[in-house]
Amino acid sequence: MPTAHFFTDESFAETRSLIAAISCAAVCGIVFGLSMPLISLRLEHMTGSGLMVGLNGAAAALSTLLIAPIVPRLMRLLPPRQILALSLACAAGLFVLLPLLPSVWLWLGLRFAIGCFMTVIFVISESWINQVVTPERRAMMLGVYGTALAGGFGLGGLIFSALHSAGDAAFYLGSLIFLTGAIPVFFLRGPDPKAPDAHASSIRSMLSMIPLAPAAIMAGLAFGAIETLIFSMMPVYGERIGLDHSMIGILIVSVALGSIVFQIPIGWIADRTDRRLTLLWIAVAATTGPILIGYSGDNIPLLLTVIFFQSGAVSGLYTVGLSLLGERFTGGTIAAANAAFIFAYGMGSFAGPPAAGIAMDNVGPWGLLWVLSGIAAAYVLIVASRAVLARSKS
Repeated sequence: MPTAHFFTDESFAETRSLIAAISCAAVCGIVFGLSMPLISLRLEHMTGSGLMVGLNGAAAALSTLLIAPIVPRLMRLLPPRQILALSLACAAGLFVLLPLLPSVWLWLGLRFAIGCFMTVIFVISESWINQVVTPERRAMMLGVYGTALAGGFGLGGLIFSALHSAGDAAFYLGSLIFLTGAIPVFFLRGPDPKAPDAHASSIRSMLSMIPLAPAAIMAGLAFGAIETLIFSMMPVYGERIGLDHSMIGILIVSVALGSIVFQIPIGWIADRTDRRLTLLWIAVAATTGPILIGYSGDNIPLLLTVIFFQSGAVSGLYTVGLSLLGERFTGGTIAAANAAFIFAYGMGSFAGPPAAGIAMDNVGPWGLLWVLSGIAAAYVLIVASRAVLARSKS
């Protein structure tokens, strides 16, 4: 079929919408993978404080906590595609200000503002996918979404490795990458994201989703904490065990590769098995992984291998957690449920970095690993209890 038909034929309408939504994830992933080591190491050199690095990461997480609850209501006020494009443009404008305003406290404000717009992008794009795909393909398609996001992380890490010594060029490139995300949103026409009804768009409605699907939504919290710690604090961990900046960039690439390789297979498995049981095994793997990272020390091949498998397992929390939401909720209600998922993600992202920063300042690099393992162990208890409860009712 000629290429022109892809852009006009109704049989490709859902595919066009999926590509637009997934492109948003890829763009945000690239900038996220670039900015985490870039900003963390700049702050480490500016302050020498793990706590300050953690607080900066927490500023982005705080934006998620505050903005996620109002995104469903925002979707009722403006067309969701328009909101996505505006959010990408605003994030680009703010990102380019970072090298122009090299102040620790100003960076806190800028990270917060950029995080606000990225939260809007994630809530709308993930809701969009959950609304468009059929139930039997949901986990696998969310795995494709997660793979695009992880691929962006990896590409961002490679860009950091290539440009970390090139002054402020990485900041300007990151801003340009944000802008490219608006292109498919504007030009690939298909089913638009559905806004929730007035009741489902309220903050109270969003919060009410948490007890209705705790295993799914707490997967967002665990993933948010672990992912943010890996990307914001692992560069500092690497530097403190003696790795150079190029190798730290490769660590981030290894994290991304694990997610790229594992998310679609994990989604495929989750579509064919009990999703709660899949989450349980993922959480067990996420509990043991950080300890193995610590015992790898500065043995680079072993360290990269362990991080590859650890990140691959952890990525399943996001994919399977979202698919469990799509199984539990339908239509416009998914937007409110997804906002609750992102809100929980923000809670984890907000609490994790300061806790790990304090742990690293007090007990050294191993402090990060104990925090990572403890978060995953707590989620094991949550999902195991829900699985037992579900089995007792059946």
